[in-house]
Amino acid sequence: MRTAILDIGSNSTLLLIGARTPTGWQVLTDQTRITRLGEGFEPAKQLQPAGVERTLQAVEAYLQECQSWGASRVLGLATAVVREATNPELLIEPLATRWQFQIVREGFAAAVAALSGASRVVCVLSEQEEAQLSFVSVAKDESLELSDAPIAVVDIGGGSVEVAFGRTVPEQAFSFPIGARRVRETLMPSDPPEPREILQAVRALDETLMPLRHLPQPERVVAIGGTGVNLAVLALGLGMFDPTRTHGIWLTDEVLGALLNQLLRLNDAERRTLPGIEPERAPLLHVGALILERVLYALRREAVQISVRGIRYSALWSL
Repeated sequence: MRTAILDIGSNSTLLLIGARTPTGWQVLTDQTRITRLGEGFEPAKQLQPAGVERTLQAVEAYLQECQSWGASRVLGLATAVVREATNPELLIEPLATRWQFQIVREGFAAAVAALSGASRVVCVLSEQEEAQLSFVSVAKDESLELSDAPIAVVDIGGGSVEVAFGRTVPEQAFSFPIGARRVRETLMPSDPPEPREILQAVRALDETLMPLRHLPQPERVVAIGGTGVNLAVLALGLGMFDPTRTHGIWLTDEVLGALLNQLLRLNDAERRTLPGIEPERAPLLHVGALILERVLYALRREAVQISVRGIRYSALWSL
């Protein structure tokens, strides 16, 4: 059986298609489109028609991919920007009417159960579910060679930042409303950002992330999501994204700091020309790097490991 996972985020929409094998899941394709669903979300917390249309266009293209790959089931996961929106139906209703997605409002477990009787299901993840799925995408990744020492998993999205802490299972999970697009639009709007904007962003991030300073120091910090992956591409000097080279690499705080200083000096157009990164991620990459640096500071660690996987993987593994 072939199954697809749609990860509908604040900045990007992702597709993962896997085939069940006797030993687990084989990944057939893993794709990303920058759709900017969260653009213009603040301060009214409303989804905007342009962002919704870009996301629906991506879903339509992905459903064609599902057909091409023979994926008979599709599980959609909507994250922070849909969860917090005052008008989530602007996205949810077209999914149901155009493509017959069954809308499940009782959580991730209920959505998984519904998939046994429906070919297309979508649910809006709670804060805890999103953070827990982030953790599982790392904890069950044998390629990272984790021990049973405590780890912290960081997922920097456009609308929120999830941090999950634990050993083999998540013991504490946090969802902070300080995603890269939200910080860009509310605290660092200038292009490039002005020094006073950077300072106010650092202060706001440190205040918001204060609960992390009360956690036991993790043995390892792992970042999932596009920010870490694109920073790894820059650090390695790759001309294009290569998951075999970026997955599992370490970025020290010294390397991260150097990348951050470089990115903060550039404007959006200049960041788009950097080799190997996703051009559409350029307006948020410097903000994501700043968030990652402050998360490391709050967790009292001097390096972060990069994973190219995310909640779409843990969702697939849960089926």
